Amino acid sequence: YGGNGPAFAAIQAEDLGIDKVLVPKASPTFSALGTLVADPSIDTGKLKALWAELGERASKYFSDANFPPDTVAARYQVNMRYPGQNWALSFDIKINRGLDDLSFVDSTIGQRAIELFNERHMQEYGHIREDETPEITGVRLATFVETPSPTATRGFAAPTVLARVARTRRANLGHGYRETAVFLGSDLKAGYEVMGPAIIEETFTTIVVYPGWKANVDDAGDYELKRV
Repeated sequence: YGGNGPAFAAIQAEDLGIDKVLVPKASPTFSALGTLVADPSIDTGKLKALWAELGERASKYFSDANFPPDTVAARYQVNMRYPGQNWALSFDIKINRGLDDLSFVDSTIGQRAIELFNERHMQEYGHIREDETPEITGVRLATFVETPSPTATRGFAAPTVLARVARTRRANLGHGYRETAVFLGSDLKAGYEVMGPAIIEETFTTIVVYPGWKANVDDAGDYELKRV
């Protein structure tokens, strides 16, 4: 009945033929009291089912993209908050190689989740609520395949070579329309130099070298525009 129950408990007991009624002192907050004194618990079966479902979806995605299963890294994450908080914090509870091993979901995961959440809360807000038990609001699975990063080449080791003009076209680079040299980016290698006024046509962009400027191609194939 909650806090209003004792007002009608006796009369209802009389209607039901009950001779004795027990009214807890904390009846208005009896459910909350039960939550406070109950042992923290996590439904590990539910957790496994949720992560297994997410893992199947992720596995299909990477399989369709031709990535071997053992190359997939999985970050099993939990969203938790203290009772009454509006926002939850996410954190990794396990990072695995592959999507098949859920052995970490055992009887100890509840305590580990609480400890990790408190650490995350301390990092984010600078305090924890030692007398409150946080609750799980959701689980997540972040998956990825590590891809080697390309090695960047720097500098101008190649000797400077004047680039050959591919063609000309009329263009206005600030001094009226004039026949302007056009260079193809696919022809320009490391060390090539283009004197302005000129236009360099790349596959995905166009580089304008204005009068009084020059463009040099570095060892990585990038362009350095420099005032002459």
